[in-house]
Amino acid sequence: MLKAALRLFEGHPVILGLAIRLLLVYSLPALLDDGLLLQGVRYTDIDYDVFTDAAVHAASGLSPYERHTYRYTPFLADLLALPIKYSSGTGPLLSTRYFGKIIFSLADVACGYIIVVLRRNSRSAAEAGDSLVSQGLVDSLWWLYNPLPINICTRGSAESLVVLLPVLATVFIANTTSRPVWLRACLAGIMHGIGIHAKLYPVIYTVSFMACFSRQQQQKEQTMSNMIWRYCLPQKGNDGDEVEPRCSKSKPTLSKISADSLVTCFESKEIKLRTFPWAKPKDLLMLAAYWFQRLFMTTSSVMFLVSSFGTTALLTYLAVLIHGETAFLEGLLYHFRRVDHRHNYSMYWYWIYLARGRAESALASTAATSRLWGFLPVFPQALILGFLSLGVAPYDLNFALFCQTFAFVAFNKVITAQYFTWYLCLLPLCSDRVRWKSKQMLCALGTLGLAIVTWLLSAFTLEMLGWRTHRQVWLASLLFFCANVFLLNSILKGYNRRKQMKDKQG
Repeated sequence: MLKAALRLFEGHPVILGLAIRLLLVYSLPALLDDGLLLQGVRYTDIDYDVFTDAAVHAASGLSPYERHTYRYTPFLADLLALPIKYSSGTGPLLSTRYFGKIIFSLADVACGYIIVVLRRNSRSAAEAGDSLVSQGLVDSLWWLYNPLPINICTRGSAESLVVLLPVLATVFIANTTSRPVWLRACLAGIMHGIGIHAKLYPVIYTVSFMACFSRQQQQKEQTMSNMIWRYCLPQKGNDGDEVEPRCSKSKPTLSKISADSLVTCFESKEIKLRTFPWAKPKDLLMLAAYWFQRLFMTTSSVMFLVSSFGTTALLTYLAVLIHGETAFLEGLLYHFRRVDHRHNYSMYWYWIYLARGRAESALASTAATSRLWGFLPVFPQALILGFLSLGVAPYDLNFALFCQTFAFVAFNKVITAQYFTWYLCLLPLCSDRVRWKSKQMLCALGTLGLAIVTWLLSAFTLEMLGWRTHRQVWLASLLFFCANVFLLNSILKGYNRRKQMKDKQG
């Protein structure tokens, strides 16, 4: 019986994953939102009300930004407005109460399918064991049957549609090596541009993707160049004298970027930099010149950059053209300056809460100092993102993107539950390269679990019971931040790149 159930869940993960989501979309709002099961407990996310209200404005010919707190791409409101425009928003499928959640659930299932395919492609045949829980079921458990993304998308969060799907599609294209590098770079750039326009934060992946495509192109050119030069070696005649090479009339046109002295210096097996050359200006200049060449003098990386920012610029221009300048101010620029004084997982929320009060008290000098301190979280973020983009992404893109997102969320000034899905959707793509059973890792995971429980209990007393526990919630946020840093350190220490290289060779 158990084996039959496991085979069912393994054999039809997409259908069952979608069925579970649709069941929750229709049942839980009726039980909770309408008060049939519990009074005063709401299942639908407040953001979904913002989406549907903005869709009603868009369907009426108004700007979706007339709905207060709508700060997303206007095309999301236009999409959700389709059933209102063409069918008056009636029926179980086209009602504004369900239509958006159905779209978000479909996008979430698509994300899960991409994760399953990428994990299946990266797994060698030897790893497919005959255990009770097969690898196929494990692949599905990461996302399609994961309660967290199921809960988030069925409550009405648009993260799976506007963020996760473009990001995972870009990763999928980057990991598919059956097409020419320049073509994959263009397609990935388009998907990346859509993600940047929709949410902005995927811009942190730009350098990583550029470095990855640059390395892929250089490896391909090096392979082709070696084949050409091996073919063009001088041939020995019967008398032992050298004869004219067979290809002397067709001079190879491939550029030997991989043979450049900088690449030889920083990639050869004989010369390796054990530590970053902070105190060696000459090595720093050589390293900067090497990465400038890799990022901006390689065709594929430049095509990715142009296509991604070209797509972002085009979509933003269309949004401004259709919905006015507000689409640019609220849909894009707002996310640069966004702060949230309400309690959240970020350790900065209490400082923002206090600074907001000072600013409202017209203390100009204090407000200016607060804004200056507001940029401090950017520096550790930039340092970590730069290291992972240039030092890890060319060799293991999936692991670099996961660590970048994890660090970006941990150091961010605003952290909500939806932000966790930003890096959880990337974790299945690199989980096999981390030693999860080490003592430090188990301690880090236990600390993170304790921090989450502590924060939830503190937030419950503040929000639901009305107690004045702001400082307790802030201390819980500090514990949560330290636990995240400890876990990231454990993941980096437990990373096994040899496993990733073995998978590529296999």
